Amino acid sequence: MRWSRWRRSRQSFCGSATCARPRKERQMQDDRVVVIGAGVIGTMTARALAKRGRRVTLIERLPGAAELCSRGNAGMMAVGHAKAWAEPAAIPALGRALLGREPAVRVSRLLDPALWRWGIDFLRHCTASANAVNSDRERRLARFSRDMLKAAETEMGLPVATAHEGALYLFQDAAQFRSYAAKVGTGGEIEALDPAALIAREPGLAAMRDRLAGGLLSHIDSVGDCHLFTRRTAAWLADTGRIEIRYDTAVTGFTRRNGKIVAVETSAGPVPCGAVVLATGGETPDLTRPLGFAPAIYPVKGYSGTWRITDPAGVPRLPFVDETELLAVANYGDRLRVTAIAEFAGRDRSLPAARVKLLDDYVRRSFGAAVDLDTPEFWTGLRPTTPAGPPFLGKVKHFANLWINAGHGQLGWTMSLGAGEILAQHLTGETPALRDVSARARWLEAA
Repeated sequence: MRWSRWRRSRQSFCGSATCARPRKERQMQDDRVVVIGAGVIGTMTARALAKRGRRVTLIERLPGAAELCSRGNAGMMAVGHAKAWAEPAAIPALGRALLGREPAVRVSRLLDPALWRWGIDFLRHCTASANAVNSDRERRLARFSRDMLKAAETEMGLPVATAHEGALYLFQDAAQFRSYAAKVGTGGEIEALDPAALIAREPGLAAMRDRLAGGLLSHIDSVGDCHLFTRRTAAWLADTGRIEIRYDTAVTGFTRRNGKIVAVETSAGPVPCGAVVLATGGETPDLTRPLGFAPAIYPVKGYSGTWRITDPAGVPRLPFVDETELLAVANYGDRLRVTAIAEFAGRDRSLPAARVKLLDDYVRRSFGAAVDLDTPEFWTGLRPTTPAGPPFLGKVKHFANLWINAGHGQLGWTMSLGAGEILAQHLTGETPALRDVSARARWLEAA
């Protein structure tokens, strides 16, 4: 009798608002997706999840969005340049780099154990067959992502700050031009141009006339300020209440229970969650080692310089990649951005004078009369790069609710919207728009 009365009393009590509130709070906590990292990848992932009605908390240890690798990159959405680094020709190039004879590739930390582990895996992908598979994954994801950019600006009502008129790939060596054109093909989306046609198409290249052997015009590329777009997107998401953003918040660990992440531990306290997305670039292995795995993502250092344009007619309007000197150049309207070098230097973020001089010399030779040479701004960032080339994109095995979207290398801006969309589709159970676009790993259920 006493047991029956106690059970009825408890049922009556738990039907009250007092007992319903914890159940509702637990349900809200279980629905929250925590995205770690507010670079372009994390911000676009948060946007894609919010579009699907998911409660999203975006956590970033720095004071604002896009302050690391997304800040000073080239700005090209280089669909025409989407190809895996790992290929047969990369092996002799790395040999030259080790000897200091490859200007565009530098190895500054040869004794770094992480580099050796990454490098062994990289060499495994340097076959023609592996390169074909990995390059196809990158191209499909890059094209899908680029096609989403214009619609995203319209949807959010952002000022249009991107251009979708294509990009140039320039060559100072005739044999290199012929070889590259033969590999990518021409006609339709890609058009071959001789030096005269290049200058006619882009008079701003006139100062480079004597160095040009030819070029390709890719009609499928775009250009825009990745840093500006990411920050505008983050602000729009926060202002419209689509997501919660916690800046100045460092992730310190995870609370696990029954094969799930139930809370993200941070410098500001735990954040309960129903799912977690790692969009943490080259810092991903630091977070995942306590969980039992470490993605092969190495921080490949790149450099950029930005010059104020003083004569718009003296610089090209279209972005371009100088395939011979391996620099990328983009016109942001009032600024010229030049990026270069792939340096294996661990996590060093210094700006050596020799690297700055390489950028400065190129601009002086090519556009010295059209920019302010006295006030350039130089930057360095660490491109999070997988050995295969494509990013790690999908669900982590052995965890029911842990996802990863990291390792986009030099194509983070190019792949960002598409990678975020694909991950959100998988996480919410939708049929993905693309399949087989992720790098493979034993710990990953790859998208």
